[in-house]
Amino acid sequence: MLDRHDLSHAGFKAVFDNFFSSQRPLFSLSEKVWNPPADVYETPDHVVIKMEIAGVSREKMEITVENNFLVIRGCRREDPCLPKESFHLMEIRYGRFERVFGMPVKLQPDKIEAQYNNGFLVVTIAKASLLPRQISIEMQET
Repeated sequence: MLDRHDLSHAGFKAVFDNFFSSQRPLFSLSEKVWNPPADVYETPDHVVIKMEIAGVSREKMEITVENNFLVIRGCRREDPCLPKESFHLMEIRYGRFERVFGMPVKLQPDKIEAQYNNGFLVVTIAKASLLPRQISIEMQET
């Protein structure tokens, strides 16, 4: 068991932040990539991803389909006019971000829509039609 005096304040903060933070993808080689918070839910006809990315311009966002994964990437830039020494608290993440979502339905890139409003990106993915289909069975005599 660790004595409370064994960890410096900075060391404890780093351990605490690493344990409770899910702000970067586990597969990232760079600590600078962060994961914006997102909600993923289904309606009868769609899968919807709602992501909080205030301050990111549309030109700095990219949505791609890779296999059956929807990938959202982008970048939020810091204000270069503010010197870091004047901050008392910095909780807002800046730099590159990336989220990868495995989809429970087959993705059809032409049936994906995205809207960005009031700091939220909402991606709506139409579900493929799951109409019943009869499959014929061929019989071979032996």
